[in-house]
Amino acid sequence: MEGSVYSNLGLKMNRTFREKRDEDVFTLKDFLEHKFTISTKEELKKTFARELKLVLQKENLFDLINSFFELETDLHHVIDLVEFEVNNFNFDEFYKNLSPVIMRSLLENAQNSDNAPQILKSIKESLRIALEEELYQLEDNF
Repeated sequence: MEGSVYSNLGLKMNRTFREKRDEDVFTLKDFLEHKFTISTKEELKKTFARELKLVLQKENLFDLINSFFELETDLHHVIDLVEFEVNNFNFDEFYKNLSPVIMRSLLENAQNSDNAPQILKSIKESLRIALEEELYQLEDNF
């Protein structure tokens, strides 16, 4: 029990964010599964930014989209559970940035009716651009 932290529900938490070893990489899902605690907004931002970078590494469009939705869901659950105020930590700007980029890429690639692979590629690139902008904004606010 030494070095353990307990949540309000009495569930054992293995480590705090600050106690983790350098080789440990915790995720928001780990927090939700009570494997570590997040005590500050900065810890939440660092964990989220690291996961967003992993989402950006996905090569398959559908894996990219699915990973993003899982991350978004996990973030909302974490925000509901943390014991500190979390303001303006959502994907509103992401969706605002994504919409015109996707519309532009569809317009540019929809000229040819048999251009489905290129349209999918342009949608993937649009998602990457919007996610990279989200990551930039997040890291800029550290």
